[in-house]
Amino acid sequence: MNIDYREFQNLFGQVNSLISKYKKVNELTGEHFNVFRILKLESSEVRMHSAFIAELLNPKGSHGQKDVFLKLFIKAFCFKGADIDTANCNVEIEKHAGFINDDRTEGGRIDIFISDGRNNHIIVENKIYAGDQQNQLTRYHKHSEHADILYLTLNGNQPNENSYGTLVDGEHFKCISYKSNILNWLEDCRKECAILPIIRESISQYINLIKYLTNQTLNHTMQEELSEIIKNNLEASISIAANIDKALDKVSLEFGKDLELEFSNRNLNCFYRVDFKQRYTGFWISKPEWKFMNIGFQFQSYDKDMIYGFCCKEHPNEHPIPDALKKQLKALPLNSKRNNDWWPWFNEMDPSFKNWHDFKTWEKVIDGRMKKMIVEKTEFLLNLAEGISL
Repeated sequence: MNIDYREFQNLFGQVNSLISKYKKVNELTGEHFNVFRILKLESSEVRMHSAFIAELLNPKGSHGQKDVFLKLFIKAFCFKGADIDTANCNVEIEKHAGFINDDRTEGGRIDIFISDGRNNHIIVENKIYAGDQQNQLTRYHKHSEHADILYLTLNGNQPNENSYGTLVDGEHFKCISYKSNILNWLEDCRKECAILPIIRESISQYINLIKYLTNQTLNHTMQEELSEIIKNNLEASISIAANIDKALDKVSLEFGKDLELEFSNRNLNCFYRVDFKQRYTGFWISKPEWKFMNIGFQFQSYDKDMIYGFCCKEHPNEHPIPDALKKQLKALPLNSKRNNDWWPWFNEMDPSFKNWHDFKTWEKVIDGRMKKMIVEKTEFLLNLAEGISL
């Protein structure tokens, strides 16, 4: 590909001008203002996402619209054809399905559970941040064999095989996404309450939050203008697009070397393995004497949703850690309710650091704020587990 460097200069000049223009537009329109983000609820699966969706679905909800939103939801997502009595449905969050037994084939907590009194059930497994638990969907299917099980993630990802076992996608469960499916449903809900400003604007704020989490916050007009610039500079644009991953890999590799050196100077081992073409990559920190655990920083979805905490060095089914150690770690404060055998203690990364799909996060990687935060989290975990033989 033989491109005059002036073509690149022209392309970058046009794009930078466009970005500057829409930054001013966002300031004037308040597009970046979001009450849920201000309250730091965007990373809370239970208190924010499950709670908000369940309230809309509840025919007895405070919105006062009875089963209007639930009917739209069933029409959009339910696939087993059950004649659900929407007017009399009961909606529960964190439904207790029994204690998890030793072989993890029964029990658990269901994120959203809808029942109508006729033995018709809808189960929503909400996976914005947490990883899959062993036999999780299998357990929920066993709890209600005829339920419509909806596996909800930001981008519509498939669950891990160890979660669904012999269940069949499209027959026993269905994958849906916030990025398109839930957004479309929310848009339909908003239309139904167009003359009710408080409900309408609350849904609008949640729509904006979902767009933020799924990297869709750019103004539609800006996208159209950007597409036109790319179309008129197609060769240079394709050349840039073909090399963007390489550029990010170089930045990531340099960051990894810097991180490994930083922890080496602190007498800690650091193994950096970030590959945005795979899920569940990240970096792990440990002391030489630790037998069972690492301090882990891991992406749950390619380049998004980083968590941190104490992670098993080897597969816990093949090399289980001592029960006493597991209990000690699970009992530590600030632990996620979704801790599991792989991660006896974990928590979500701060929202502004967790998604490396966002340029603002890469700014933090480049200017040192990311490293500073990781060092602080590591020191916090070291102090938290002081006296525990890891």
